[in-house]
Amino acid sequence: MQGQNLVTPDDVGKRVSFQFELPNGFVGEAVGVLEYYDEGAATFMVRRKDGELARVPLRGVRFGKVVPARHPTREVPT
Repeated sequence: MQGQNLVTPDDVGKRVSFQFELPNGFVGEAVGVLEYYDEGAATFMVRRKDGELARVPLRGVRFGKVVPARHPTREVPT
């Protein structure tokens, strides 16, 4: 199922959000920095905030877009 994907390989280095279909039919989500696009595998590689690299196959993308950068985490005064 091909959805609306507004992310392109030119968006490397930007923060992106994807919703994509997994092989088992469930839906996955990946939000993070687009590290690179693997042309041979037609796959976006997204670095999540926990450091994990998520593979997002273009073929399974239901929705993808560039999103604003994360705001720095602020400590709450006590």
